[in-house]
Amino acid sequence: MKLTAENIKNHYLILIIKLSILSLFIYSLVRGKIETSVYWNFVAETGNGFENYLNVIKETSFFRPAIILLIPLIGIFINKKIGWILIQAYFYFLITNLIFSAKYIDLTDNTLILINIIGFLLLLLIIILMNKKKIRNLIYGIEKTEMISKNVVASIIGMSITIILALIKAHGI
Repeated sequence: MKLTAENIKNHYLILIIKLSILSLFIYSLVRGKIETSVYWNFVAETGNGFENYLNVIKETSFFRPAIILLIPLIGIFINKKIGWILIQAYFYFLITNLIFSAKYIDLTDNTLILINIIGFLLLLLIIILMNKKKIRNLIYGIEKTEMISKNVVASIIGMSITIILALIKAHGI
């Protein structure tokens, strides 16, 4: 592939998306570690450090965002169709999660409504950017005829994660 200004621009788009996913993963790990430390101060865990982390993962949801972020994190290292699907699935998960949580919004809180609308539009923009020919075809090798089926698979994965998390939260697991 010839290195042109247009190709560099397209690689910057996907690089920004990949770096944001990596940053979110690192942030969620650090946040989980901090919340675990606070939790241990109140619970006074004893024993092996690894065993304590397994207990925290089992009893709390501190590391749940990091575990969910493993899906797109794996996808950012695979420049094939499956990598694109995993990255897209994460953004579909965020959209469905935003939609499911929107039913709890206080309709008198205009700021919260505006934040949710901006978040939804930003996620939609990222999905549209990932579907551009320059990213989907040149980087991931997805033809236009495959685009709908790959988006359906990614959206099913994303919605399934949202539903699984809703069930876990509903049953207190």
